[in-house]
Amino acid sequence: MVRPLLAQLMENHLKEKENDDQNVTYFKRTIIHEIKERFKLGWTETSSVSVKQIASFLDPRCRTQNNNLEQELPVQRSDLEFLYGNIITDSNDRSIQFQNFISEPQLRFDLNAFEWWKCRENKYPALAELAKQYLSIPATSVSSERCFSTAGNIVTSKRTCLLTKNVKILIFLYQHRELLH
Repeated sequence: MVRPLLAQLMENHLKEKENDDQNVTYFKRTIIHEIKERFKLGWTETSSVSVKQIASFLDPRCRTQNNNLEQELPVQRSDLEFLYGNIITDSNDRSIQFQNFISEPQLRFDLNAFEWWKCRENKYPALAELAKQYLSIPATSVSSERCFSTAGNIVTSKRTCLLTKNVKILIFLYQHRELLH
């Protein structure tokens, strides 16, 4: 939910206003630029789609509304479908699932996306499989293990007199060393 939240933050709160002075305008532009660079929010035709972007797309709380969907995604129908209207539809057709999913209203941010997918798993079986894959949170203790490992490398037998405060600072600096350059 971070990427859509950042997009809303930039759109709603960091947009330049006419009454902003020069310093505020510069500050807003700098913050927007840094957010876009750090979280790679910019998009070009040569950009690849990341796992985070796929997960954001599949999360029904993070989608933006698109009122011109039918104009952007023309539906190709057979002659019989044209004659019968919407009576003949194959709900297992992935393109129809995709179009129906996009036309769903956006879920409120405080509701559970997993419950939403559980209720609609039969309606969107192909997308539900993707949602299970990309929205699941892997249970891992890697970050805590990494922190203990760093602490073990800092507090050695020759450095047992370090104050707790200094150990915390050294661990923090080591784990965020790439930001110091």
